[in-house]
Parts: sequence; structure tokens; C-alpha cells
Amino acid sequence: MLKIKCSIVTMEHSEKFKQRFLELVDDLDCKKSEIPKILNIDYTVFIKITEFGIIPKPLVLTRIADYFNISVEYLLGRTNNLFFLKAENDTTFLNRYQILKSEKNLTDYAIAQKLHITTSYTTNWKNKKYMPSIVNLIELSEIFKVSIDYLLGRTDDRTPYK
Repeated sequence: MLKIKCSIVTMEHSEKFKQRFLELVDDLDCKKSEIPKILNIDYTVFIKITEFGIIPKPLVLTRIADYFNISVEYLLGRTNNLFFLKAENDTTFLNRYQILKSEKNLTDYAIAQKLHITTSYTTNWKNKKYMPSIVNLIELSEIFKVSIDYLLGRTDDRTPYK
């Protein structure tokens, strides 16, 4: 993934993500202008995806993946496996993060060190219910050896995608 500076915000973009997204929306039987509403995403987000391959925030990615019943991993181009089994019971990133952190005997400080972020960032995940960036979610999935979808609580299958 490449980083594009956009004002003071660094945004991730991926040509593979853009292509996957375009393939999925091409199968929708509707006008291009109706797609953002169908997917429940902002029109500017839709344009940023289709024109530049900018990866939206994890909550928007999840919304898109949920609509198409695919994994976030597939959407990002990290796997070619279209099979996706949604979790029986909804859970949150925070719940999964706490469980995985406990299983690996890792502290927030240790996680922050591995991600090269401050512990205040991990504290915000808990206290303010913030979601990590997609880059941090990818790194966390690698630290915990689980899929992004498992980490997000979308599936009960811990197996990382290949």
C-alpha cells in the first residue's frame, strides 16, 4: 500500500482494493449515482475509492464488505478466497482485541511498541471506542495471527487468510 499526503491526513490507497470494489459494484443493477446510497457510504468516499483507490475507514470498509457478504481481507485484495462465514454473534473490535491481547499476554504498551504508536492511541480504542486505522488493523492481525475480519468481530474463524 502506498501513502498519499492529503492535507495533514495520511490516507492509504490500493489499486487492488479499487479494482475489487469496481468489480463488485459493476455487478449491481443500478445507476452509478445510486451506488453510494445502496452501500450506505458517503458520495465523496465513493469517488475517492473509484477514482483514486483510497481505502476508507474500517467502519466503512466493514459496511461495504457486509453488503457484499465478503471478507474485508478479500475487499483489500489480501486474499482471493470469496468464501466468508459471518459470526453467529456480533462482537466488537474492542472485545476481540482484549481477548487476543490476554491470550498472548501482551500489554497495551507492548502492542503500542510493536505498532510504533503511543499507548494513548491504544487507550483511545478502549476509552473513546475509536477504531484503529486499516494499517494498524493489518499489523494487529499479523501480531495476533488472525484475520482482520476476526479482529473486527465479523467472523468466528480465527484463521488468517492466505
